[in-house]
Amino acid sequence: MENEARDGKPEWKLVTEYDVSEYECGLVAGDHVRLKRDLRIRDWEGRLTGEVHPAGEVWLVLPGATQDPGVVWFLQPDGKRHTWPDSSEVWEWFEKV
Repeated sequence: MENEARDGKPEWKLVTEYDVSEYECGLVAGDHVRLKRDLRIRDWEGRLTGEVHPAGEVWLVLPGATQDPGVVWFLQPDGKRHTWPDSSEVWEWFEKV
């Protein structure tokens, strides 16, 4: 499921097919990326959760979904999935390993 804010209210979309292997930003499913700086996690209201992913942490790029375009899917070291906008912004936070 992916959270997509609309008018300040969360909207959840069930994603069932992961059929995208290449992203617009240049990442490919199976790539490994490293965080360039600490990533402090916020909830859907923008409040810090206290969870921090440290700089240097390596994440796996997962296949994406045409049901949810414009989103890169990652697998964090803790086994949780994380999404990121499929844009050049990804390179401000990650580098390929």
